[in-house]
Amino acid sequence: MSNKLSDFISEKNIVMDLHAKNRDEAIQQLALILQRNGSVSDADDFYHDVLYRESLTTTGIGNNIAIPHGKSTSVIQSTMLFAKNSEALEWNSLDGSKVNIIFLMAVSPETQGDEHLKMLAKLSGKLMDDDFVEAIKAAQTSENILKILKE
Repeated sequence: MSNKLSDFISEKNIVMDLHAKNRDEAIQQLALILQRNGSVSDADDFYHDVLYRESLTTTGIGNNIAIPHGKSTSVIQSTMLFAKNSEALEWNSLDGSKVNIIFLMAVSPETQGDEHLKMLAKLSGKLMDDDFVEAIKAAQTSENILKILKE
């Protein structure tokens, strides 16, 4: 398996202009995008699975970033989606910061082994790199994001 985040996020799953007003609306809009893109069969079902996961513990990891994720039978193919929201949203983040960078992970229960853990580990490692974080925050286009994810 490659060590690039671009293996998990395709350009169609990069959203540079999300306009959600709160956390739940952001997750709902992103679930619809995943359904439209063929990664999720039922956006509403996936949305509720992600909210359930959020109810266990926040995925707002700090530094204006959240990594919501859900293991759901509605996931056709495990994938990741990147979104930048137009305004920072309340997310109950560990450091109290609001969120405008979202990495949404959609995981199929049929995913073999620990593929979702590999996705999460790769993402977590990159998010500890200040240069990576600053680059994604500064990026203005999906092409820029994809280039950063390929590094």
